[in-house]
Amino acid sequence: MQIDPNKFPQTGGKIPNFLKVAPIIIVIFILFLIVAPPFVVIPSGYVGVKLTLGKADMEELPPGLNFIIPAVQRVIKMSVRTQSYDLRGANSINSLSRDGLTINTELTVLYKIMPTKAAEIYVEYGLDYETKIIKPVIRSAVRDVIATLDSSQVYQERELIQKKLMETVSKELEKRYILLDEILIRDIKLPKRVVEAIEQKRRAYEEMQKMKFIVEKEKLEAERKRVEAKGIADANKIIAGSLTKEYLQWKFIENIKAYAQGDNNTVILIPYDQQMTPIINIPNIKK
Repeated sequence: MQIDPNKFPQTGGKIPNFLKVAPIIIVIFILFLIVAPPFVVIPSGYVGVKLTLGKADMEELPPGLNFIIPAVQRVIKMSVRTQSYDLRGANSINSLSRDGLTINTELTVLYKIMPTKAAEIYVEYGLDYETKIIKPVIRSAVRDVIATLDSSQVYQERELIQKKLMETVSKELEKRYILLDEILIRDIKLPKRVVEAIEQKRRAYEEMQKMKFIVEKEKLEAERKRVEAKGIADANKIIAGSLTKEYLQWKFIENIKAYAQGDNNTVILIPYDQQMTPIINIPNIKK
C-alpha cells in the first residue's frame, strides 16, 4: 500500500512514522486473529467448558458465538446429544449366577450428559468419562443382578434383567450428572451344556402341556358321546312308548301304498301277527 507524501504538507511532505508502521500493525493483527481468534463457535448439540489459564469456569457456554480472551482462555466442546457405549467382545461382562455358573453379557448403553453439569463432569472425570463412570457402574450392576438369578432364569428372563439394570444404573449415573436413556442387552451367553439342559426341559414341558391338552380333549369327547348316547336312549324310550297297534297298522297301510305306486310293484306281503312282522320287498327280476 503506497502513501502519497504530498498529502502531508504540515510535515514538509514527510510521512508520519505511525503511518509507516500502520500496514505492519494491520497485518500482525490479522495474523493474530487467524492464529488466536477471540471467539469460538459452539455447534448445536454441544456446550462449551471455558478454561482460563487451565481453570474451568463452572458456567457452561451455550451453542453459538462466544468470545474469549486469546492465549488466556480456551474452550472444550462437550456433546450433550444421546451417545452409545458398547460393552461387547473383549469389553463384555463376565459374572456368576446364583448357582455358580459363568454368564457372559454383551450390551449397549444409551446416555447423555446433563448440559448444565458438563463443567463438573470435566473437572471430576475429564473427557474419558465413559471409561471412568459408565463402564464400572454397568459392570457392577450386571454382576449384582446376575448374582440374584439362577442360570435358567438368566436364560429366560432377559426383560427382567434389563428392567433391574435400568433401575440400578439410572440412579448411579444420575449421581454423576449422566442421564440414562436405555440399556440394550445384545447377548447373554451361558455354558453350552446348560443351554442344552434348559432347552430339553423346555421341550419336555411343552410335550407335557400337549398331552394334557389331548387328555382334556378326550375327556370332553367322551362326555359328548355319553350325553349323545343318553339322548338317543331317551329318544328310543319315547318312540317305543308311542308305537301303538293302531299306529303300526296305519304305517303298514302307508307302506303298501308306497310300494304300489313305485316302479317295482312286485312285493310279497307277509301276514303279520300282534308283533307286526315287517314287510319283505322282493325286487322285480327281469329275464
